[in-house]
Amino acid sequence: MQASNDVVGWQLDDKVARLRIDRPAKRNALASVHWAAIERCLAEIHASDARVLVLEGVPGAFSAGADIDELAELLAHPSGFVASNAQVQRTQLALQRSPLTTIAVIDGVCVGGGLGLALACDFRLGSTRSRFGLSPAKLGLVYSPEDSRRLVNTVGLARAREMLLTGRLLFAATALEWGLLNRIAGDDGVDAALATLLAELDAGSASARAGIKQVLAYLGGDAEAGQAAATAAFNDAFASADFAEGAAAFLAKRKPDFQ
Repeated sequence: MQASNDVVGWQLDDKVARLRIDRPAKRNALASVHWAAIERCLAEIHASDARVLVLEGVPGAFSAGADIDELAELLAHPSGFVASNAQVQRTQLALQRSPLTTIAVIDGVCVGGGLGLALACDFRLGSTRSRFGLSPAKLGLVYSPEDSRRLVNTVGLARAREMLLTGRLLFAATALEWGLLNRIAGDDGVDAALATLLAELDAGSASARAGIKQVLAYLGGDAEAGQAAATAAFNDAFASADFAEGAAAFLAKRKPDFQ
């Protein structure tokens, strides 16, 4: 395990990076130092040979959002909120724009900034005890444009409006119906469900997935994901080694061997 601090660390296993938040006593509540640690881990992971990133919490808590102790300190020094939010936004954007396929494993509470982190991932895999919520209105706050865009892209405008204006808590079945979850683990648990998803991803090309993410980011309204970059990702794929292997495997009716 490569640890950025005593709460956040990651390890690499067969090209799958597993980034873990481990603060069970606080239900994985995140202070600015933890957001910075996640950002540092992401940079290290992107410099490795990882092809998939799994972001996970502890049993019962993906993340309960903001750290209450830090919130109390910031209330005494409101200017600190700006710097804290800037760190949160940098971390979430680094995750959203990762070239890797990203999976949030959510086995418990996932609210506030925790849900913002999960929404920056490509997949959200949950358990029956997963819980989701956003309550900026109850705190007298406005949800950021980037967070709001990710939420709207995931659940649609009407449901985003309901979540943000009422602060209601969503249980796993509703979260699946609304698109906050892609899958709910069965009786064999989240580890088995994750293994199934990783096997499905392993059947495809990592470079193709990265290019697909560029196109989807452009269509999803990411300000820095321009049409030219998305089109280049599409065009360049035709000259890639992965396409040559995929096409050859298709014609030979065999499983492709992507390197």
